[in-house]
Amino acid sequence: MLKSLTKRSPANTMTSKLSLYFAFIAIVVGATLFVLSQSMLYWLEDELNRRTLQQSAGTAIVQFKHEAKSPLIITTSIRAYNRVQDLPEKYRALAQYPIGFLDEIQNNNFNDLFLYRSEYIQDGKRFPLLIVMNAEHVELSPTEWRSINLISIIVMLVLFLLFGFAIIKLTRRLITPITQLSQQLKCTDPNSHFSVPGDSAIEFNELADSLNRYRQQNEKLIRQEQAFARYASHELRTPLTVIQGATWLLKQKSEPEYQARQRERIAKAATDMQHTIEALLSLVKQEQAKENVTLRTINRRELEHIIEYVQPLAESKGLSITLQMQCEPKIQPSESVLRMLLTNLLNNAINASDAGVIAIEVDQDSIRVTDHGTGLNESEQSEQGHGLGLLIVDALCQRYDWQFNLSPAPETGCIATLRFAQ
Repeated sequence: MLKSLTKRSPANTMTSKLSLYFAFIAIVVGATLFVLSQSMLYWLEDELNRRTLQQSAGTAIVQFKHEAKSPLIITTSIRAYNRVQDLPEKYRALAQYPIGFLDEIQNNNFNDLFLYRSEYIQDGKRFPLLIVMNAEHVELSPTEWRSINLISIIVMLVLFLLFGFAIIKLTRRLITPITQLSQQLKCTDPNSHFSVPGDSAIEFNELADSLNRYRQQNEKLIRQEQAFARYASHELRTPLTVIQGATWLLKQKSEPEYQARQRERIAKAATDMQHTIEALLSLVKQEQAKENVTLRTINRRELEHIIEYVQPLAESKGLSITLQMQCEPKIQPSESVLRMLLTNLLNNAINASDAGVIAIEVDQDSIRVTDHGTGLNESEQSEQGHGLGLLIVDALCQRYDWQFNLSPAPETGCIATLRFAQ
């Protein structure tokens, strides 16, 4: 079975299929032209003979009016008659054709001939006029027709071979970009670049550009998935460790105050896990929820809760966090998603700062987190330079059509901006 498929495979290539397709079209067009040319030759031959008879009629009338005798020999193949009784016995039936008849006659009693039936007036009397031309003397013979057909077929075959060669070269040239792109698709190197020859059609260049963009988007999605896995592992490991530790401590002492403190730690860790899971589930959902969007209002208390969550880390580095709200904007993301966004931005700002103030500013269109830390270097300004948490921030922003931007602060530090969808 495999051998039979291998044997048939060359005929299944696009080059072969295009060649067969154009060959079929060439055969159909060639056969059509051959039939049309043959029909045209037959028509021209008969038309020339009919016009010759019409011209001979004028000559015959002039000579008959000058007392020429019937039958009148005009050429070796044309005879003119002005009396029916002068017609040879085998041609007597020609007198039955109506005046004005001009065409070829095929009859079993005599050879093919052309007849022009008319009349003329002399001295007030009407005289019949019959112009007869032997078709065998003026038409191409079967041998001549065979020669013409043979020459036509040879010319068509030569043209067919030439056009076939040109079509094969053309199809191979057209298929080369597709073959090259197919080979590049098989390449496993993630840094490879799709390209086609410089003289390729514009559509192939556009296809190569689209494939390059698709590969870049695919690599970006892979990085986001890897970041998602690492981030989920990191974020869930911490509360799990707290829960395990607090559970073990619950067994050590039975004092009510001590037990309550451990239960509070477990509850807080469980709440953190719930927020993390809800936010991450929002990230992996396939639907974009662009229809029937439900908006909610951000209030100051919600942001203060987020600040309280990162406050211990900020205080350990001598940092303070301020909140300035110009309004209470409406957004689509849930509290868990907003908590993950701002927690990551605040953690990033705290890690980049050694002292000073981290400012959170909220207006109708955006949320900004400004720090006065080390600022951005070249690698951090690129997408690959973002930390693990910032990759999650970027992915969440794409999920809700938000814009995420990192820019240097006017003096020192960094400004992280979350711009809401319009």
